[in-house]
Amino acid sequence: MPPHRTVGHRRASVCLGLALLIGSAGGCGRDALPELCPNVAEGELVISELRGAQAGQDSFGDYIEVYNGSGHSVDLEGMKLSLRSSGGEVLELFVRDSIELAAGEYAVIGPGLEEDVPTWIDYGVAWDISGGTPESDAYPRDFMRYRSAFVEIEACGSLIDRVFFETDALTDTGTMACGNAQNPPVASDNDNVNAGCWCVDDLGAEGQPLFGVGLPGSPGEVNRCP
Repeated sequence: MPPHRTVGHRRASVCLGLALLIGSAGGCGRDALPELCPNVAEGELVISELRGAQAGQDSFGDYIEVYNGSGHSVDLEGMKLSLRSSGGEVLELFVRDSIELAAGEYAVIGPGLEEDVPTWIDYGVAWDISGGTPESDAYPRDFMRYRSAFVEIEACGSLIDRVFFETDALTDTGTMACGNAQNPPVASDNDNVNAGCWCVDDLGAEGQPLFGVGLPGSPGEVNRCP
């Protein structure tokens, strides 16, 4: 487990355990979202990698990677990620638990239960993807499904970073990645995935402890743009 990740309460697992004990999930809803504000200003968290639907067989799934370019540690609890499609749909993803992200580190947000996510995902948003419920287990696993959309980071109502991808701009072989070791992601250079710092990462998992089918990109690691 990445050293920067400090996970808080596991409310989803408690809820599931109670549901199994009494034979029903009724009445076992999620707690209110935390009234916390990540200590971060505009541009200090950067959307650094996007992975959407793949053309071939794939076991890695969708994810959004965030880079901490603030120069100080940031706890992501209370952060909201939004996808606003050009068709008017909005999908929101919340971070409920404490995720201490050191300066210069990356965090990966993806679908799935908080306590049961693959090793390359730092936080599984579970039912806190808007529209999901604990009773139905109906959280969308393909949350990067929009053909074109804005991806936004918000903290306590303030916009921290925004990226736009145009119609079908997300690659279906790997990821769209921003930056590299010499040139880390910056919010002033990532506004549109067709320009600036972005490149297609269609490399394999060489040098990474990742196992699965497909082209995973570089989740949680330095990106590999030229």
